[in-house]
Amino acid sequence: MKLAILLVVLSAVPSFSAGSRVRLSGGINAENKLRLFVEQNERLKARLLEVAQRESSAGATSLRESDLRDAVSDMSGDNMRLGLGKSQSDRRRALLEKMPGMKPSAMPECQSLVDCNAPHLALDAPDAQRLPDTLRRMVRPWMVLQEARGAEVELRAVDGPGDAALTLRLKDLDAQPLVLNVAPRPLGGFKVWFDRPFVLAALYGHERDMVLRPAR
Repeated sequence: MKLAILLVVLSAVPSFSAGSRVRLSGGINAENKLRLFVEQNERLKARLLEVAQRESSAGATSLRESDLRDAVSDMSGDNMRLGLGKSQSDRRRALLEKMPGMKPSAMPECQSLVDCNAPHLALDAPDAQRLPDTLRRMVRPWMVLQEARGAEVELRAVDGPGDAALTLRLKDLDAQPLVLNVAPRPLGGFKVWFDRPFVLAALYGHERDMVLRPAR
């Protein structure tokens, strides 16, 4: 019942883009585009809803209405004030952090290729609210790598059967698209992982070394 209500609520939230893909080239603008795409893209929101429904139906955790709403959509001012009045202390803090100027500043990891020794190939998200940030953490190293190479990464939301949520196509690099998956864990929470982790680790390490290698 709660998920049915959420589907109605989320259908009213405007999406970042009518398309299912976005190209990122690094820097502040790319970071903002990444955040908007992950949090507001219609196809990706539908995928996260479907994954959370699978977790709920399996009885892994109790899915609260506000958890998923916060995870996959922006809240309007009226909804935020309504949620603030009904929330407990932890929920109140999370809602306050969504207000402009209230969220503590936190520098994202992997701001430059020097800082990114290796990409995340698998991460756990304890609840649906953490999924957007976890997806960004997985994508960011590849965005930074491509920026250092003077190229783009094309991010595409995936629908259909299976666990794939996003694909990453590395422009100007002879490599298959990277497949990023999301699935519920048996005991609660979510697993986020790339296919072919060993291949991707070797690819990232090689291309990073090529960029950082001193000119001879």
